[in-house]
Amino acid sequence: MKFSLKVVIGTMLIVVIMFSLSGVILIHENFKSSYKLLMKNNFNEHNLEKYSIESNINENILDNENLDLVKLENYLYTLTNYLRNSRKLKVFIDSNIVWDNLPFEINKSECTNSCIKTYDGKKYSILISNIFINDSDVSIMSVYDISGVFEVRDQNLLKFYIIDAVLLILCGCLITLFARFLTKPIRKLNETTKAVALGNLDEKTNIKGSDEISELSKSFDLMIESIKKRQEELALSIKKREDFISNFTHELKTPMTSIMGYARVLKYDKYSKEDKEKALSYIYSETKRLELLSHKLLDLIGLSEVKIIKNEINVKVLFQEIQNLAINRFPNIDLSLRIKEQIVLGDKELLITCIMNLIENAYKASDKDKRIKIIGKDFSDKYKISIIDNGVGIEKEEIERITEDFYMVDKSRSRSKGSYGLGLGICSKILKIHNTKLSFKSKVRKGTEVSFELEVKK
Repeated sequence: MKFSLKVVIGTMLIVVIMFSLSGVILIHENFKSSYKLLMKNNFNEHNLEKYSIESNINENILDNENLDLVKLENYLYTLTNYLRNSRKLKVFIDSNIVWDNLPFEINKSECTNSCIKTYDGKKYSILISNIFINDSDVSIMSVYDISGVFEVRDQNLLKFYIIDAVLLILCGCLITLFARFLTKPIRKLNETTKAVALGNLDEKTNIKGSDEISELSKSFDLMIESIKKRQEELALSIKKREDFISNFTHELKTPMTSIMGYARVLKYDKYSKEDKEKALSYIYSETKRLELLSHKLLDLIGLSEVKIIKNEINVKVLFQEIQNLAINRFPNIDLSLRIKEQIVLGDKELLITCIMNLIENAYKASDKDKRIKIIGKDFSDKYKISIIDNGVGIEKEEIERITEDFYMVDKSRSRSKGSYGLGLGICSKILKIHNTKLSFKSKVRKGTEVSFELEVKK
């Protein structure tokens, strides 16, 4: 059963029960009031009749102290037909009927003081009083037609049931429309859920408002965005993994192909000694290249699980050591330092590896002059280190992927200079375990600035 139908049925049941119950109670209370008032009037009228008959009997007692029945009958005739009132009376004197104009037969034994009798579809109220005159028991029975109050009650109930039915039909239509309006966001949410289940993550509920359903809709849209983002991250992760495998395979294939080719030269005697020496030289260089690649991969694997203890490092001493290493490793390098003295926290050996990799990248990116500038300064509550070169620069769209393993902006250029695209990946992992990361600013053919921040001793 749909939620909207449940709302309609539930609301209609509540309306039917409450409205019908209140209407019936109201009509019943009105009937009780009318009935009490009518019975009170009948009782008063009966008393008047009793006193009137008693007075007439006392006035017409004969000399022998007997009742004058003829005059009593005439008086009762006049009383019951006065102004066409058509009063209904039955008078007994010592069980003898003196007057009876009732529409039905009834005896004193059937009713003591008061009762209600139904005759010919009508209801009558019967009141009985007894008086004693000259040792005679006079019983006066008054009968009043009270059908009117019951007929009014029945008519009111009938009208109420008709009005109730009309209002319930109208109320049902309005509640149905309201329920459809109320459940419209739920239907939209259901449709969106089905679309998302089929893989359409661009679908949105876009339900406006501030109620609970709107809040649920906003949470659902946020969930879709989160799923979409996660899916994109997974797709990018898969692509990175595929690129890693492809690049790694290529990096292995290139030296292996060279080794196999030069090994073939050594296998046959038709080649000269000079050619074989040349082949041996190439095999040695390609083997060294594979060795370097294996060391880089081991560094990456090791850095994924390493946990460091941060020690105090004097940055001036650190960069003096780095400067000496760089001058010995990179010929013709023009390295200038502008370092503000400070004590930072970190792993010295890992930081040297990271900065040397960054200097190596800057060195390889520079074609003519190998001018590289390193700046160290306080930045907010951290210490910022920047390595700046005036080399070829990096395209904006390449910066997002530059720290991926084996990723190289210019593959042919990088391989010609002995690069494998692992340096920045190692740097990124070293800085990650130092709770920081690389930041790039670059312009094509104008150079690149690579920065990161370190924690300062408090």
